[in-house]
Amino acid sequence: MSEVGTLKKGLDILWLIIERGNLSVLEIMDILQYNRSTTYRLVNTLEQNHLIQKSTETTYEVSDHLIEKLIGANNNINFDLNFGIAHAAEEFKQLTRETIFVGVLNGSQVLATQIIPGSYPTRTHYEIGEKLPAHISAVGKSILAFQPSTVQDNFKNNFESEFHGNSDLLFKELEQVKKVGFSIDNGEAEAGVRCIAAPIWRDGSVIAAIAITGPSARMSKEMDEENSKLVKQFSRKITESLDGNGGSYNAQ
Repeated sequence: MSEVGTLKKGLDILWLIIERGNLSVLEIMDILQYNRSTTYRLVNTLEQNHLIQKSTETTYEVSDHLIEKLIGANNNINFDLNFGIAHAAEEFKQLTRETIFVGVLNGSQVLATQIIPGSYPTRTHYEIGEKLPAHISAVGKSILAFQPSTVQDNFKNNFESEFHGNSDLLFKELEQVKKVGFSIDNGEAEAGVRCIAAPIWRDGSVIAAIAITGPSARMSKEMDEENSKLVKQFSRKITESLDGNGGSYNAQ
């Protein structure tokens, strides 16, 4: 095999893991139709060079090292979360005083790409690069609800095999998220913390989500109507900063 051919196969594997996450060597072989020895060799090379890492004993995901480099470089893979988005989120924080969390989907997890700490003495604490299971995160639910069926099906398979949960209940919740345009994490990711999120669109697709997160005592259910309106308002504003006119914003 030529060096160019080897490089292309390695990049194909890397992009596949970026897009789908949590794939085993056998799954990679099946999808890309590469032989066993080539696939194992390239996966090992990608792992040794810190581009991918094991997510379980048998599956791989994008490495934390690569994610940190891409976020630090403000690469397009973090969806151009630029000054316009930061400005919108900062204005959002001034109204809510709570922590603002922007994240993207990374396999079966949500990756924090932007955090604006709240102004209360007691507040939630997240860091850029931190990951949460998508199904318990308001940000993850807001992104998943609007993904194409191929992405949802792949997530469902991983969810059932990894978490052994009831995917019917999860996807029923995602249908409701799609109807109302926002999602809620009611202490699922962290006890005593509530989070409300709404999707961010670009070119007709949901590529991220923004959330307000804080202690349940301040972000009570009675505040859901007000907070959901705010988070949808600012997700629209961020969408407009990405698309120029907000024309691809499809949430209710």
